[in-house]
Amino acid sequence: MKAHIRRPADPKILFYQGMDPDKAQIVAAFCQQEGIPFTPVTAGQLGDSLGFLAGLSGFSPANKAWDQPVPQREAMIFCAVEEKRVRQLLDKMNRQQLSVQLKAIMTPHNQGWPFGQLLAELEKEHLALHRESGDR
Repeated sequence: MKAHIRRPADPKILFYQGMDPDKAQIVAAFCQQEGIPFTPVTAGQLGDSLGFLAGLSGFSPANKAWDQPVPQREAMIFCAVEEKRVRQLLDKMNRQQLSVQLKAIMTPHNQGWPFGQLLAELEKEHLALHRESGDR
């Protein structure tokens, strides 16, 4: 019996632009400058799993359309990017005043989630954090 070993994904950033159509171009330029692949995610791909969008083997596209509310905030997901590199990228983004509302790292726990589900969870966390601090 052969073991099924998943090929690890190549490092990349998945980006969902939300309501700001210019943000994708800005983030894409930043990623190019930093030498990390950038992949835009559209509303039509919200039902696809994070693992599929990240390029992990063993994941397939969704067989049905996303039927939940379409997220409004932009989101940046770091896929197969080492933690040290993520910190460097976030620090550089802060110095360049490049803000992205929602950010996450792909993990073994969330790689099977539909992308839209991940964004919904990030939105809940974002609202809870800002409710506690009084920000929006």
